[in-house]
Amino acid sequence: MTSLGDPGSSIGNTRDGISSRHGRILSLLEARGFVSIGSLAKSFAVSEQTVRRDLNDLEKRGLVTRYHGGAGLPPVAGDVDYSKRKRRYPTEKQRIAEMVAAQIPEGATIFIDIGTTMEAVAEALLDHRRLTVVTNHLTVAMILNRKRDFQIILAGGVLKHNDQATTGEATREFLEKFRVGYGIFGIGGVSEEGDLLDFDFRDIGVSATAMKISRKRLVALDHSKFTSEAIVRVAHLRDVDMVFTDAQPPAHLARLMRDSDVRLFVAGEDDAGATVTALRR
Repeated sequence: MTSLGDPGSSIGNTRDGISSRHGRILSLLEARGFVSIGSLAKSFAVSEQTVRRDLNDLEKRGLVTRYHGGAGLPPVAGDVDYSKRKRRYPTEKQRIAEMVAAQIPEGATIFIDIGTTMEAVAEALLDHRRLTVVTNHLTVAMILNRKRDFQIILAGGVLKHNDQATTGEATREFLEKFRVGYGIFGIGGVSEEGDLLDFDFRDIGVSATAMKISRKRLVALDHSKFTSEAIVRVAHLRDVDMVFTDAQPPAHLARLMRDSDVRLFVAGEDDAGATVTALRR
């Protein structure tokens, strides 16, 4: 039986016994999604060879994934394969997307987040004219690129194969250059306290920046997200302007939104505001 203390053993996704510098590297990764070897060497005043050894050690523990020139956080357990997620609740996502599209005026500037619901939103926006869209979602960019009068701005970065999207420090820095009228966000779940959650630490910096550059923030989620096991906090319901879903949320969350002046849109329920076209703020 292999001891956890053996130097060459595969420890697997544990922070037990890591050095202070290793801990700081992980903190940077959680904030940025991706860090380059050069930037780490400068941050810690060590050689690039030392950084490579650090990253190799962390990869053996299952705490990072090495890429050419740097490292990112490994895939997160619980985040379902993209193709499987895309097949979940397609009708509900379409209805949600139609409500979202109804709130976007012609000629608007918008950011569109990652996720399968965002694909449905992109399809619903094809009837619009003269949109300028900033996104890190490759599939969304391809859908919207069908319209010749749309300007599509695609953020670069590290490609997340499980999300058809880019992430990391380069993506975050790119988004900081923009200001948009509307940010449309998909999320992994909502906590009992109203926190908006995701599965992957790598997306925190990008999501926070996208929220910051958006004047109005719209969140689109199907009913399953109210019982999701996502664990990474991105924002809070109080931080957004509109929430779109296909079924009434738990009563305490609906009350929280009402008290925070967040407009709730529920597909097929006029009294939830699905036919309202302006935000009272």
